[in-house]
Amino acid sequence: MKNKKKILNNHVLNEGYKNNPELFDNANGSRIIIGNKDYLDLSFAAGSLLLGHQSKIFIRSLKEIIKKKLSIMAAPNKQAQNFSKILKNLFPHFKNFIFCSTGSEAVMKSIRISKAVTKKNLIMSVTGSWHGSNDRTLFTVDKNFKSTPISSGLTKYDQSQIKFLPYNDIAISKKILDKSKKKISCILIEPIQASLPNSEVRKYLIFLKNYAQKNKIILIFDEMITGLRTNGGSVQTFFKIKPDISTFGKCFGGGMPIGIIGVSKKIDALINKQQPKVFFGGTFSGNSISTYVGKKTVEYIIKNKKKIFKNLNLKSKFFSENLNKLITKNHLKISIYKFHSMFRIVFTDKIVKNRIQRDFFESKKNKKINQFKKFIFKNKIYYPSNGIIFISYQTSYEDIKKILKFFEIGLIKYFKNEK
Repeated sequence: MKNKKKILNNHVLNEGYKNNPELFDNANGSRIIIGNKDYLDLSFAAGSLLLGHQSKIFIRSLKEIIKKKLSIMAAPNKQAQNFSKILKNLFPHFKNFIFCSTGSEAVMKSIRISKAVTKKNLIMSVTGSWHGSNDRTLFTVDKNFKSTPISSGLTKYDQSQIKFLPYNDIAISKKILDKSKKKISCILIEPIQASLPNSEVRKYLIFLKNYAQKNKIILIFDEMITGLRTNGGSVQTFFKIKPDISTFGKCFGGGMPIGIIGVSKKIDALINKQQPKVFFGGTFSGNSISTYVGKKTVEYIIKNKKKIFKNLNLKSKFFSENLNKLITKNHLKISIYKFHSMFRIVFTDKIVKNRIQRDFFESKKNKKINQFKKFIFKNKIYYPSNGIIFISYQTSYEDIKKILKFFEIGLIKYFKNEK
């Protein structure tokens, strides 16, 4: 059996498979099974499973799909249409919605729309944001704040068509924007970044909104992670800021792959004027299975909104308050950043405004951070490699107490008495 697993590993090239003997088998509630061992999950499919693994509504939806004889159907269908009506109620400022299969695809098509309607090519992204695996956004910044690729196979042209703003820094962002404002098609941002969940960003988002509006630039909010997790809404509804375009997915799929693009009335009208037309097609775009499960999940969450988010918010508060207590008690130079039920431990006690600052302080501690993660995994808690922690509806207080217990042991072991 071991040899069989080894051979299988060697034939899968996706991230995480190479030389990895710890492959997921199945999951239920707040737990995942790896090699017949039970692990507490802190990832929940990178934040996709707000209700946890194998939620009641997910199982019920799959049974209904079989009973109704629904199929993938690579064609316009009622399930996608019905889901769009639910989305319209949630986000009335969007005129229409475009379905696709992944978050990466949703971002890619949002950029395509921006370039089509503005007739400009430059993408202005923001440091610390993650916008998926597409050739337009697989870049970061070097020490001179120049765009640099994070994957092989990207062209110099792609590199020349993206620049970056420092997240949550209005003064420097304005200087960078002013230099290129006539060339910018869109400003693309995760309004609350999973890499550093920080709610003190409303002024920055309003600045970007006003600047984009004044200079005829498309503002895109990538809410792939924050959508629905924010008390059943999103960052844009939480802060009352209306972007031109927004991307959603993850939680909206209820356990199925999905990408969603919301477009404002203004953008919708501009799309309809384009010749040749802006192309959105894809074999699985808006398929009946994903949109049916998505619709049922979102309906369930909205119907039970008070109960679900009271549960999530209380458990999130319990986790963050007790984590902060043990950090203070043990004099650890560590901080916890959170937004609703999304968390990131930052391994410094310095105040950080963005990922660049976070990475600067953590860079000398990477060995210890990795040792800490391995220690947590050894104690049957799945700590995501990117450090982004999620709590689900099915995460129990007993689960959280176990997580806190081993976090305290591990943090003391590797970070006590730091200078």
